[in-house]
Amino acid sequence: MSLIAGVDIGNSTTEIVVADGKSPIAWDRRPTRGRKGSESSIRAAAALLRSIERKIGSPVERVVVAPWKPVLTEATAYKEPPPDTGRIKLLECADHSVMGDGWAVGQPWNISQQPSAADSLIAVVATGTGYQQAASIISDAIRQGMPITAVIVADDEAVLIASRIKAQIPVVDGVDVSSALEAKRLFIEVRPPGQCVNVATDVWALHSAFETESNETEFLGVVARWSKDLRAIVIAKFDNAETVISSAQTPMVTWHNGQASALADAIPVFSQQPVGAVRSLTLQHTVITEDVWGVDVTAILVERGARATSKVKSLALASLTNANSESSISLNELFDKPVSVVSSEADMASIGARTTPGLSDDALILDIGGGTIDLIGNVGSITAAGAGDLLTAAVAQVIDTSRGAADWIKRGPAQRVESSQVLLSENGSYDFVSSDHGPLPANLTGRLVVKGPSGLMPFAREMQPAEWRIIRQSLKLEVIAKNVSRILATYMEKIALKESVNLVIVGGPAADDELLPTLGRLSMVSGIGRGNVAGTLGHRYGVAYGLTQSADNH
Repeated sequence: MSLIAGVDIGNSTTEIVVADGKSPIAWDRRPTRGRKGSESSIRAAAALLRSIERKIGSPVERVVVAPWKPVLTEATAYKEPPPDTGRIKLLECADHSVMGDGWAVGQPWNISQQPSAADSLIAVVATGTGYQQAASIISDAIRQGMPITAVIVADDEAVLIASRIKAQIPVVDGVDVSSALEAKRLFIEVRPPGQCVNVATDVWALHSAFETESNETEFLGVVARWSKDLRAIVIAKFDNAETVISSAQTPMVTWHNGQASALADAIPVFSQQPVGAVRSLTLQHTVITEDVWGVDVTAILVERGARATSKVKSLALASLTNANSESSISLNELFDKPVSVVSSEADMASIGARTTPGLSDDALILDIGGGTIDLIGNVGSITAAGAGDLLTAAVAQVIDTSRGAADWIKRGPAQRVESSQVLLSENGSYDFVSSDHGPLPANLTGRLVVKGPSGLMPFAREMQPAEWRIIRQSLKLEVIAKNVSRILATYMEKIALKESVNLVIVGGPAADDELLPTLGRLSMVSGIGRGNVAGTLGHRYGVAYGLTQSADNH
């Protein structure tokens, strides 16, 4: 019987199975190169197949693939837009590069122009001025006795300017200076790292600083509440409430009913909507989607007490596009042999997973990959965005590391290095470093570590092991388990099924020992377990083996 290769190019991993009839005789996998369906990803898959052929010493006569629909997994951060506060408006500013410790109020002064007479001036530095020229102008003005009480800068130059003017005044950058120059009065407050503004949270201090009317106290109260937990703030008073200030574009989604929502507002609603409820997603540009799933990483951390309230929203999201292969070269040429394309990747996952020994006929197949989750039953399937890659992106945001490192760190328990020979585990127990490995390097002390591809991988110096356990398992609940719940609800509504179901899980994330118990606690799940494809391949290679067994091949 001829050898057939099932080639599964996933969003993160490419898997290939070579079968002789029903018997898999060789299999291997590698990280997907480039975007799923791109020419680079196909060429890499062809190279992997040639490597397998060399190992088995026989050529494959035919290749079978499924349609490739890539998932775009992104992490984005943006500042939550401030509320409407009449003619008292909050201006965006940086919070990491500001300088000083104090507050100031005054009239804006464009340093490229002559100043007007005022009791207090806020120097405003337009973009492109340059820190050296700006510092020189401001220093000269201070020496001449001008009442400069703070500096506002458009570019990321607060530290450079503050170190040159040698005046103990607040310096804030990342500000829309065109709006600042239109203001009649500006208020700036900056506090050192680890501290929060305290004058801006005082309504009566703001009332005195801005000399506002009594009917504006309500607006000042909104500003004061908004200022909580901020390290730096810029507040402007304008002539009237109609003044429009510029702000960064807010990520948006458009639902299939035509309504648009801010992405941060839409994310909590995703779990209540069926798969495919979002028509388009707008970040830097608008893309048409088949499905979107995401998490508000900041909200997850705040709810678990791991982070104070922040006006910066950290979001991780995945969108399933309707794009197919980008290659301009035929698949027959790329693989140098006949290639067949089946109709559905989900159906192939079902064929592969149902070869698991002992699997009941009524079990639903749950194929969790890097980009998508497929739920397949006897009467249809659901494909949704958001899987292993989304969890990786969320973990990378939390611990501020690369996705490559996060992919290892997310997998399971970590330990903290207490000394060169002692490790603290997440349950509070201590382990001693094996004498075979010798003492740990001193630069690992105080850091969490996990086993990586080449030894211990360090991360998160400021986090306790038990704290990381709570965060990691919370992310798995929010990213994967709640998405599975949404998918199950969509499927059960579609076929009017009201009973709980049994699941068999295949795909790379099925190896996660923390994920199965989390999914098993879902109210719609009766029983759950891992697949064992063809009785020998384990939880991976479900699609690839299913491709070799598809009816189109015989």
